[in-house]
Amino acid sequence: MLRERDKAGPGLAPRGRGRPKVVADEVQQERIVAQAFDLVCETGYAGMTMDAVAARCRISKKTLYRLFPGKLALMGAVIDQHRQSMIDIRPEYDALPLAEALGRLFCIDLDDARNRRRLSFIRVLMVDLAPFPELEQLLESRGRTATHALVVAWLERQQALGRVRIDHIPTAARMLMDVAFGAIVTRPGRDWAWPDFEDWRLYLRRAFALFAEGARPR
Repeated sequence: MLRERDKAGPGLAPRGRGRPKVVADEVQQERIVAQAFDLVCETGYAGMTMDAVAARCRISKKTLYRLFPGKLALMGAVIDQHRQSMIDIRPEYDALPLAEALGRLFCIDLDDARNRRRLSFIRVLMVDLAPFPELEQLLESRGRTATHALVVAWLERQQALGRVRIDHIPTAARMLMDVAFGAIVTRPGRDWAWPDFEDWRLYLRRAFALFAEGARPR
């Protein structure tokens, strides 16, 4: 009878069970954040416990705590991921007409499934802010403040390129955020609606066109 090393064939290592494949930390982190995001949407912030996340990801709590030292750290990563569905800044937008660039920037062309996903997350957070003050602080720093800084930097670049003329860019950035996010954030259980503007995407395109015209260098 051939031994295992002989079965492998000449020049080949003997077959064996070996160790399970090691998943890269970056891949594992992305998977954990995605599962934590889903848990928040389904159970709220309170239900997104480290135990629940570990069980859902089928990993040990030791592994989870190695990658995310606590619930707030994990929630911060979840908010960072969510921010990518709210704002998307790319260099190629500099070549687009300003109104179109703003539409791309604020992700108004997400498909319905992805849009419902981000709305579900927002609505859960709005409910959970009152009982969890630490969540409100986290959302302010990793959500609103971080997003505002990104929009400010983008508008400053547009001004440097001669595409806009804005006297106070931080105010303009806040105004754009209020318009863009106010159009998609609604109270739980209600769809967004506006008189004569049933399509929120159409509303935002018109709003961005007005902003672009007002910011156009004279």
